[in-house]
Amino acid sequence: MGISDVRVLFRVDASLVVGSGHLMRCLTLARQLQEQGAHLTFACRDLPGAPLQLIPAEYELLRLPALASAAVTAAEAAIDGAADSRALAQQLGGRQFDWCVIDHYGLDALWHRNARGFARHLMVIDDLANRPLDCDLLLDQGFDDQSSARYAPWLQQPAQALFGPEFALLREEFLLARARTAPRSGALQRVLVFFTGGDDGGELFKALQALVGWRAEVQVDVVIGAAHPQGSQLAALCQTQGWQLHGQIDYMARLLAEADLAIGAAGSSSWERCALGVPALVAVLADNQRSLAAGLHSLGAAINLGDSAALTPGDYRRALDGLDATQLAALSVRGWALVDGLGAGRVSLAMLDILARPQALAAEGRH
Repeated sequence: MGISDVRVLFRVDASLVVGSGHLMRCLTLARQLQEQGAHLTFACRDLPGAPLQLIPAEYELLRLPALASAAVTAAEAAIDGAADSRALAQQLGGRQFDWCVIDHYGLDALWHRNARGFARHLMVIDDLANRPLDCDLLLDQGFDDQSSARYAPWLQQPAQALFGPEFALLREEFLLARARTAPRSGALQRVLVFFTGGDDGGELFKALQALVGWRAEVQVDVVIGAAHPQGSQLAALCQTQGWQLHGQIDYMARLLAEADLAIGAAGSSSWERCALGVPALVAVLADNQRSLAAGLHSLGAAINLGDSAALTPGDYRRALDGLDATQLAALSVRGWALVDGLGAGRVSLAMLDILARPQALAAEGRH
C-alpha cells in the first residue's frame, strides 16, 4: 500500500466548552499526513461555537448530530459512545479506513471497539488516563515519567506508546518560526495573552485587568476565538488601552515569535510557547491541565499560577511584578530545549510504520 492509498479518519470535537485545542492538534497531524498523500476525513459533532470552518475544504467533513444525552458542561464529559459510533457508521456507509484517530475525552473502549468495524488501526490521543482504551497507538504529549504505569490499568490490549513533548503536535508554521528566532534575552517589550479558542470563563479579563496600568511601554496582543462570549467587551477594553485584539487567527506562530512573555492556559498551546522559547505565566482551566502545569513549573519552563477559579487580577499582577530579566531568560531557554517542533513528523512516521508491518512480515515469509 502506498501512502496515496492511506485513508485516515479523525474523530474529534470542538466547542465553546471543549475549546479548539483537540481539533487544532488533529489538524496538525492531518496536514503532516496530507503532505505525504493521505486521504483525510473529519467526523465532528455540531456543537455551539464549534470552529469547523478551520477544517480545510479539501478534507471530507462529516457533521454528526449533537446527541441529546451528551453533556456539554465539561470537556471531559462522557457521551453515549454506542449512539455516537452508530451515527458515524451510518454516514460512512460501509467505507473502510486504515487509521481512525480519536482525540476525545468523552469516548472510551466501547467506542473504540465499535470503530474497529470501519478502521484497521486505532490511535488515541489522550493525557487523562482515566477510562478504558482500546487502541494500537497511544499518544500522550505530557512528560509524566509514570505514563506507562498510569495507562497500564486502562489499556484493553497492548499498544505502542508515544509519550513526551518530543511528540508534541505543532503546526509547520511553528517549526518555521523557530528557525527564525532564538531563546529570549529577558527583555520585556511585548506580552501575548491567550487562554483558549472557546469560553475561558472570564479568565482572560482577569489577566487583562492585571495588565491595565502595569507598564505603559509594553505592547499587548490579545487572542480570542471567533465565538468568544465577551468579544465586544474585550474589543472595547483593548481599544481603550491601545492593545491589539486578534480574533480566530492563523498567525499565532508569528505573534509568539514576537512575544517576550505569554499569559494563558496550561493546555496544548504550552507546547507552542515552549517551541518558540516564550516564557509563560500559566493557569489551570481544566483538570486535564493540572499535571502539565505542574510539570512545566518543575522543569522551569513556565510559572504555574494554579487553578483559575482561585486566581484574582491581583494574583496575575503580583506574578507580573515578580518577573525579572534573569528569570525570563531562564524560562525561555528551558522551554526551547523541551520542544523541538518535530513531533507531528514523528507521530506520522509511527502510524505509517505500523501500516507497513504486515507487508514486511508477508515479504519475509516469501523468502
